Amino acid sequence: MKSLLRFSGKTLALAVGLVVLATAALAGTLTVTAPLDGAFVGSSTSITFRIAGGVVEVTVRARITSKKSGATTTLTTQVTPDENGDANGSMNWSPSASFPEGDYTIVVTATEPGNTYAPTTIGVTLDRLEPRLFEYSPVNNSFINGPITVTAEIDEPNIDEWRVTVNDADLPNNTGSKPSVNVLWDPSNIELDGEQTVKINVKDLARNESTQSITVTLDRAAPVVTIAYPQVNQAIIPGSIVTVLILIQDISSTSVDPVSVVAEIQTLSGQVIRRVSRLSYDEVNATTARWVGRWRAVIKGGINEFQLVVRVVDRAGNVATTQTIPLHFGR
Repeated sequence: MKSLLRFSGKTLALAVGLVVLATAALAGTLTVTAPLDGAFVGSSTSITFRIAGGVVEVTVRARITSKKSGATTTLTTQVTPDENGDANGSMNWSPSASFPEGDYTIVVTATEPGNTYAPTTIGVTLDRLEPRLFEYSPVNNSFINGPITVTAEIDEPNIDEWRVTVNDADLPNNTGSKPSVNVLWDPSNIELDGEQTVKINVKDLARNESTQSITVTLDRAAPVVTIAYPQVNQAIIPGSIVTVLILIQDISSTSVDPVSVVAEIQTLSGQVIRRVSRLSYDEVNATTARWVGRWRAVIKGGINEFQLVVRVVDRAGNVATTQTIPLHFGR
């Protein structure tokens, strides 16, 4: 009888041991590979995972909950392990604007008939908004003639990196992660004047990205100014309306602001008598503009000889050679 009891006890212990072993053998492993705990996520986030020790189809769920509002959603997918019990899968979270920005908890669970998996919990920060740039310089369609500083302010609390390029090439010291951009650009090594493209690219920790593209014109040559009318030493009829025609050639027909064209009637000693009023300013061709003005030929003080003086500065700050032609009253 004692032998029978000892045999029965051993049998029971062996059976329990086999059950424990069987249970241990069917304990699977769930590993969340992305996003990492503490990561920033944007408007589209892939939640990837790996299964080990699986047997049949495994159902994987991700329950996502806002710590701020309690808003929640659940993603579900199924994977089938291979002959080694391994499987990989992913679920995509694309939160709408109804989900508030901020901290979230993601609890990932796996279920399989006859198998168990420990859940995984990670915390992430939702940031759907692209970085915004403001107060940037230079302004679009501006003109420069030498070194300038590229500046901008960034409205983004989670900056990863900003980068400044010119014509898609890096500048020295052109990256940072603070909200203020300040990069020196020296175009001295650029051989040809013309349009250049400055880009300020900003990425945040959630991989949202924005780029401010700025077109500037490098112009290091002074305008060429020609007084087409009146002619040198031309006789001006007293009291008549005199048209003044000036041709301005530069890197483009828009590179000179008409306000910066100054045409004056002066004494031969350089004293200003009056300024010529502008009537029109228009394009002749891609590199030439026409300035037209007029003035009534009345000069007090018995002055019969005088001069027309024209000064021009282009938008890049290049100063043209002053043009002067002598004139006199006559018929």
